[in-house]
Amino acid sequence: MDDYNLIGFVMRYTMVKKRIAASYLKKEDLNAFESILLAIVYKHQEISQDKIGEITLFDGASIARSLKKLEDRGFVSRHADPNNRRKKIVTITDAGLKLYGEVRKAFQKSNGEIFKGITSEEQTELEGILIKVYDNLDNIEIDSK
Repeated sequence: MDDYNLIGFVMRYTMVKKRIAASYLKKEDLNAFESILLAIVYKHQEISQDKIGEITLFDGASIARSLKKLEDRGFVSRHADPNNRRKKIVTITDAGLKLYGEVRKAFQKSNGEIFKGITSEEQTELEGILIKVYDNLDNIEIDSK
């Protein structure tokens, strides 16, 4: 597969979705990274900060700052993990569900245009392929020089 095409797709897709999310998040003074965190918490409903770090590959301090901002605005809540009091569990609040629900509707609307001319079977096949590729990303070893 041509890296240029793949990188081009990833960048354009990301930028389109980022712009859509920004139109909803701007009024809440949230940025793209915070919207990603909100999406992760939405998907999992309850997740540890450590797991969010594994998913995003961002450092713990950046995640903690962004989660604090989301918490201060009432979109997520954090509490100590009962099995390890030093770890934090993050859950989405009703306000977070409402906000992310609005963003998801806008994403789904854009998907109609993105997937125009692609059958539902082809979309299902693409999703299956992307899941495999996504899983393979965890096997990449990057040399640190």
